[in-house]
Amino acid sequence: MSDPKIAGAIILGGSYGSLAVARSFGRQGIAVGYFSAARSVAQYSRYVTHHVPWRGPGDLNALDVLFAAADRLGMNGWLLLPSGDAEVQFVAQNFSALAARFTLVTQDWAALEQLNNKAQLYRLADSLGIDYPRVYADGIAADRPADEMRFPVVIKPSSTEKSNPLTKAKAWKAENAADYAEKYALATEYMGPGGFVVQELIPGGGESQFSYAGLWNRGVEVCGLTARRSRQFPAEFGTSPFVETTEQPRVLAEAQALLKAVDYHGLVEVEFKLDARDDRLKLLDVNTRIWAWIGLGAAAGLDFPMLAAAMAKGRLPIGLKPTYGASWVRAIPNALSLVQSLQRSGGLGYAAGRSLSLRAGPAIFALDDPLPALMELPIQVLRRLYPAQA
Repeated sequence: MSDPKIAGAIILGGSYGSLAVARSFGRQGIAVGYFSAARSVAQYSRYVTHHVPWRGPGDLNALDVLFAAADRLGMNGWLLLPSGDAEVQFVAQNFSALAARFTLVTQDWAALEQLNNKAQLYRLADSLGIDYPRVYADGIAADRPADEMRFPVVIKPSSTEKSNPLTKAKAWKAENAADYAEKYALATEYMGPGGFVVQELIPGGGESQFSYAGLWNRGVEVCGLTARRSRQFPAEFGTSPFVETTEQPRVLAEAQALLKAVDYHGLVEVEFKLDARDDRLKLLDVNTRIWAWIGLGAAAGLDFPMLAAAMAKGRLPIGLKPTYGASWVRAIPNALSLVQSLQRSGGLGYAAGRSLSLRAGPAIFALDDPLPALMELPIQVLRRLYPAQA
């Protein structure tokens, strides 16, 4: 896959996944442009040939700024990859205009909204017989009164187009009816009626969190793998600092059924949680973009960014199979997750030993690209000190 025949690649937003994508392209001699609205380890990679600060997709002039930078830096025709939820929506809603200037491996918003909007996603899953956490309210169907809910419940934004405390937190947990009433009111204020869903909280930790990651070509899988998101920080609604590739036939089958039903095209990660109460997988989210641990794919034999570039130019790989047993770790959040496990339960939690193993591929550190690892801690400190600029 060393000759994808693309002049360069533009990455919009993101952080750890964007760093992995930049390295994937850069190590093949492909120029990389990285557009970001906040400080990120990715911008310090030696493989980012053009770092372009911008105000993000929420800026009224976002499209003009992108086009102007492309003209100035010679990026027209480059592969364009979104690496955040807001960036996905920006690219999808401006699909025609962007496709006229860049190479895209995604779909327009009419196709993607049903996967990115929680309420629409769960209705789609229901039509396909794919299970998901029980929905108590979505602003469209009849809402359940609090006395009919089984607490705790989770309040999630239907989309992340808006920037507010709920979208930044990803989800809120309501422990009881009084807590729910307060948070429901805040969610309505931030997101508007119908802008969020309320659903049951599936119990369990990293041992029950699974994902499918793949590349699809107009409803047909090009390649894919399954993984366990073995640790999480913060514990309930955080990101995964330690991920392991592991064969999960049920995860594979359900993700494939979902993506085939919508004729999916592009890179994707589908998240599930196994409910020990009924031994059923529950669909949580679909990420129609670069995901944080995309770099794990290369260790498993599937270099997703390079494969996407090849597909964009009509060079479809055939018969690619993953090698299972690889793992990926973000050292600092993983260490914090171990501390959190000790505080919560007195033990280190699931997969603690494997997450500390030298066999786990580091998400940030690389001998040929050391600066991002050196900048990770200063960036986190700056975000704590100046959150408005993060």
